Amino acid sequence: MSQENVEVVRRMYEAFNRGEAAAARELLHPEAELHQPPEAPDTDSYYGRDHFERGFALFTEEFDEPRFEPEEATEIDGCVIIRVRVSGRGRTSGVETANEWFHAWTVRQGKPHRCFVRTTRAAALKAVGLEP
Repeated sequence: MSQENVEVVRRMYEAFNRGEAAAARELLHPEAELHQPPEAPDTDSYYGRDHFERGFALFTEEFDEPRFEPEEATEIDGCVIIRVRVSGRGRTSGVETANEWFHAWTVRQGKPHRCFVRTTRAAALKAVGLEP
């Protein structure tokens, strides 16, 4: 199994966590898509780098120093399924919080293209057309 797709997705998360949001954005495919989970308050989908960034910002604006730590990443049929620990301190409450999400990525032309955010690995697989 090739690890190239896994590595390009990991590099994007690493750039964001280093505070290099512009570098992370440039790693995205120009026609990137972000599809939020049906259980979240923001269930919208965002198309293109600018809108992807806007959707991402809507999620992260609630936190001081948000982090997206990739754990357990696998490539299946060209898709990257990654368990992500999302953490940060609530901007209003000051309370540290951490949650686990599954991000299912498709890669296009060597760049992360579509991201489906889901609460379970099975739902992430299903979002990219793979059955668990």
